[in-house]
Amino acid sequence: MLEVKNIEVFGLNRALNAINNSFNVGQIDTREEVTEKREKVALALGKNMEAHQSHDAFLKGILVTFDMKHHGVVMPEFQRYHFADIVMSQSTVHSLEKFISGDLDPYTKYVTQQSKDQVKKLYEEWIASGKSYESYMTLRHNLPQGFEMWATVTTNYLQLKTICIQRKAHRNREDWNNFISACYSMPRFRELTGLSGKEWDIVS
Repeated sequence: MLEVKNIEVFGLNRALNAINNSFNVGQIDTREEVTEKREKVALALGKNMEAHQSHDAFLKGILVTFDMKHHGVVMPEFQRYHFADIVMSQSTVHSLEKFISGDLDPYTKYVTQQSKDQVKKLYEEWIASGKSYESYMTLRHNLPQGFEMWATVTTNYLQLKTICIQRKAHRNREDWNNFISACYSMPRFRELTGLSGKEWDIVS
């Protein structure tokens, strides 16, 4: 199932200082220490939930990189978010033989044994064919949606706020609850995004 690990957060203080750009003229320096006043303004702006108002735009400056295990059910839902970029992903083009021939079990718990056996059979036919193009494509096209791979992702707090709001009550609660939990573990995420109230707690 979806899993997030190795989270790194960059530019948090700088993003809070960038809020002050709206009130400055001349030179700016967003590397300064964050003042108490800017903290208060950031918390107030982060609570904004009005569509298209952009008061919380400073959250775009808090950059996040993490490793995420995904599969064919959840990935199309995740990839609809424009500002979540895949840095690099594991690949069935380059590593399909490693995925299937070793001891790895690259499937979610919902993939049936029948599906796994079918993949194994198609894999053996591909090897027996001398790795022909047709056999290879047949194998790849019949991988179940529950085939898991890892990817490195880069995004920002504003996009993650949107994802958490939209996916909190998603029908695929197992994957998305894991993702939201990872977001909530990021430094000051809940308070800066306004998602700190009990109504935003994860419900199993």
